[in-house]
Amino acid sequence: MNVLIVLAHPEPHSFNAHLAEQARQAYLAQGHQVKTVDLYQEEFDPREGAGHYPSRKQADRFDAMQEQRHHWTNQALPAEIRRHIELLHWADTLVLQFPFWWFGAPAIIKGWMDRVFVYGGIYDSRHRHENGVMRGKRALLTVTAGASAQACAPDGRDGDMRLMLWPIMHALHYIGFSVLEPFLVYGVRGGLTGEALQAQNAALAQVTQAYRDDLSDLAAWPAVPFNRNNDFDADLALKPDAPVYSPFVRHRDPV
Repeated sequence: MNVLIVLAHPEPHSFNAHLAEQARQAYLAQGHQVKTVDLYQEEFDPREGAGHYPSRKQADRFDAMQEQRHHWTNQALPAEIRRHIELLHWADTLVLQFPFWWFGAPAIIKGWMDRVFVYGGIYDSRHRHENGVMRGKRALLTVTAGASAQACAPDGRDGDMRLMLWPIMHALHYIGFSVLEPFLVYGVRGGLTGEALQAQNAALAQVTQAYRDDLSDLAAWPAVPFNRNNDFDADLALKPDAPVYSPFVRHRDPV
């Protein structure tokens, strides 16, 4: 199996970097091929814009989708974007490793998706959801939060962390990935000293071992359910008898 790990944390010695390395080692120990992309270390530019496209299809107005498709068709995408797309095609499993900042992923993750999930190459009107280009591949989010598990629970003060990750998981599903239930780590805090630091280190060591153990059997890892195309009618509304898997896609309350 080929595994691509995409790390998004500005500190090379962070717990996120540690988990990414632990995943790399765990997969290698199982005999898999592993490649890691460190977006901050690469100084990946998350800002989509006209400056990335020297041979514009439309010189007077920047249309991201049209320029992506034009440059994909003409094999003229920026070199780093071509490389990342090649890595996505190479991988059987994608792991996105990042911290939970301001109730979502760091901007560099969203920008990576904006620029790498190119229109025409990674998706179009005929290739999305269960017919997506990445069908047959798996994707896993491994995410750390400073707050406690209770604070990030559905009834917690900070809100349902898993639910807030749904848009990213849905984007991965949109381009064809089978998305695994995210591995969520809570209570990863900075500035601790003394016994508090020792207690956190002990807890994170247990989390790390649990993560490695879980990675040993991805086939048993539960997948996130999504509606299929035939759950929607011609107007793309959820059919009355279709199942509901998320508050983001649900039946409307009767008027």
